[in-house]
Amino acid sequence: MVVEGIDGDELANVETRLTIRQQRERKDLDDTLVERLNAQAKRDIETALQPYGYYSPTIESELTGKAPNWTARYRIDAGEATRIGEVDVQLLGEGKDNAGFKDALRRIERRLKPEERLRHADYEDAKKQLADAAYASGFLDAHWEKSELRVNPEARQANVVLHMQTGPRYLLGKITLEQQGLDPEFIERYIVLKEGDVFDPQELLDQQFALGDLGYFQSVEIEPKRAEADAEHHVPVIIHTTPRNKHRYEAGVGYGTDTGARLSLGTEWRRINKYGHNLDADMRLSQIKNAIGANYRIPLGAEPGENISLSATTEAQQLESGDTSKYTIGASLNRSPGDWHRRLYVEFIHEESELGTTTTEVPNPEDPAGPPIVTVTKNKVTADLLTPGVSFTRTELDDPINARQGWYLFTDVHGAKENLLSNASFIRTYGLLRGVYSFDWRTRVLGRVELGANFHDDFSALPASQRFFAGGDQSVRGYDYQAIGTRNDDGDVIGGQYLTTASIELERRIKGSWGAAVFVDGGGADETFPVKMYYGAGLGLRYRAPVGTFSVDLAHPLTGEGDTQFLGLRLHIGVRVGL
Repeated sequence: MVVEGIDGDELANVETRLTIRQQRERKDLDDTLVERLNAQAKRDIETALQPYGYYSPTIESELTGKAPNWTARYRIDAGEATRIGEVDVQLLGEGKDNAGFKDALRRIERRLKPEERLRHADYEDAKKQLADAAYASGFLDAHWEKSELRVNPEARQANVVLHMQTGPRYLLGKITLEQQGLDPEFIERYIVLKEGDVFDPQELLDQQFALGDLGYFQSVEIEPKRAEADAEHHVPVIIHTTPRNKHRYEAGVGYGTDTGARLSLGTEWRRINKYGHNLDADMRLSQIKNAIGANYRIPLGAEPGENISLSATTEAQQLESGDTSKYTIGASLNRSPGDWHRRLYVEFIHEESELGTTTTEVPNPEDPAGPPIVTVTKNKVTADLLTPGVSFTRTELDDPINARQGWYLFTDVHGAKENLLSNASFIRTYGLLRGVYSFDWRTRVLGRVELGANFHDDFSALPASQRFFAGGDQSVRGYDYQAIGTRNDDGDVIGGQYLTTASIELERRIKGSWGAAVFVDGGGADETFPVKMYYGAGLGLRYRAPVGTFSVDLAHPLTGEGDTQFLGLRLHIGVRVGL
């Protein structure tokens, strides 16, 4: 089958509508049936072109060949398009002057202009715009008194008539919240619906999601009792809730190159009292890092996620050149203005770190001419720090688990002042930006940029957690976890004052949930800026699962002369959730 003379949407619609094309795979086709289908093709083509404003096309058809190899050819001259003539849009009834229709009327005015080419889709969209505006503005009984598209094919003109009777405007009546276990005054501060407000279905849906985000309810259902509306059209609303279990327990095992084998245990008390206080505690054990922590949250304000948090944690971690133990207690004020999450906090940290060794040589007093006495001393840092700070986080992803478009940003600034419950002075800044962009359903590009700087009086007084390190699965692949940083005279990694890392990765789905990736990473942690950069590149295997993307990467370090300690392929195994 060949269609000539048209293209684009018109061609696609003609091919979709042609019955002869739809029936071409039938087993019982013969000359008689094919000729009948060919005769019907003219009507099919005329019908297919009308939505685009073409009501008088010229169509030539030619059917050649014998069974089963027929060829149907259609030459189409769409002719002159039908133009829009008069546009008569009227709102009748109580809502005729309501501001809620302004945007819809403005869009209709732009789309349905006299002398513009007629497109049926524009007419249907205009009807939908007005209907949606009526519903969102509380005119639940709105209906069409007239909705006509009057086409005169001979004059090639179409007149649009849209007369909507809005009916009365509905308002919210009494709001009833059905729930158990929480203080009514506490939970009602999260109810933004007010009696007398306009009945807006979107606001009802937003209220349902907001209550669900609190974490106290297994389900939330908002039921408008429209049939019980009073004479002034006030609609009672009942909010039904089902409470979640008071306790949650979780356990997990896994393996990652940065952590080795790992085990996690956690629990949460979702409702400690009737004021919505909650507590979570977890323990995370691995070959590299162990942590135990608890977090007590007190709801604040009238927005989900706003709270005061009291926390305590203890951590122990093996470093490239030693280990560190850290004990933290803190308090934070968490709010989410707009799309951002803001955390104002103060923490008291006690940390003991071993960061490499120092080797000294002194002459042997008993044998001055002989070999010197060599002493190797561990470099220990004990820090007490009172650190106020602020962090901002924003996430814009189309899918929180396996994102195809979007970005994530995290920034943090905190510091300490010597003699203010601290034995060191510094200001530490850090920022992380991740992004993903998909070219099609198979291919996506992931990028990452990480920057950090620590402005201090004495670098040697800073514990490991306040220094910067690079290397590992989430930093620079091809290098061990936190293996990149300033080295002392003994060659031990002791961290850096500045941090820079970046990554670019091209990922393509191969079959089903399986995919492959190629990547280049770069980064470094140094005592000067710009930092000395170390690069790694490699290939990876991907498997997309409902819980995230499992990755197995083989990376090769690309180092300069003198960095032989980094040579050799390295395997990186991990799981990515979101970005």
